[in-house]
Amino acid sequence: MKTRLLAFPMRRAAAAVVIAMVAGISACGGGADVVVVAPPPPPSPIIAHLDIALTRVGPEAVQVDWSDDPEAASFVVRRNGLTLAQVDAISLIDASVQFDGYYCYDVAGYDSVGELVSVSDTACITIF
Repeated sequence: MKTRLLAFPMRRAAAAVVIAMVAGISACGGGADVVVVAPPPPPSPIIAHLDIALTRVGPEAVQVDWSDDPEAASFVVRRNGLTLAQVDAISLIDASVQFDGYYCYDVAGYDSVGELVSVSDTACITIF
């Protein structure tokens, strides 16, 4: 009985390569271990922690303060998961909040080449 390969041409080519490799290993005495050495992954950068504090500073304004990170050239402030601002200071007044609103903020610091170097926890406030 003849078996017919019903696959895309690329699969046939890949199968032929695998068969040729297996045949080549068998022809070379087979059974030899093949060791592939890959370089280790680069070390993960150390991400510093930023302290964050929220203060209501007006009927519809929140001041967001965070600790400084000397490695950070700029900070991205997010409100409710969306970018609110990118600043090079360690404080921001959000004057776009509304009465009876619930807002959560977090801050991330980036170095001069745009690499993440520090993050805060998420802090939340209700305006009432």
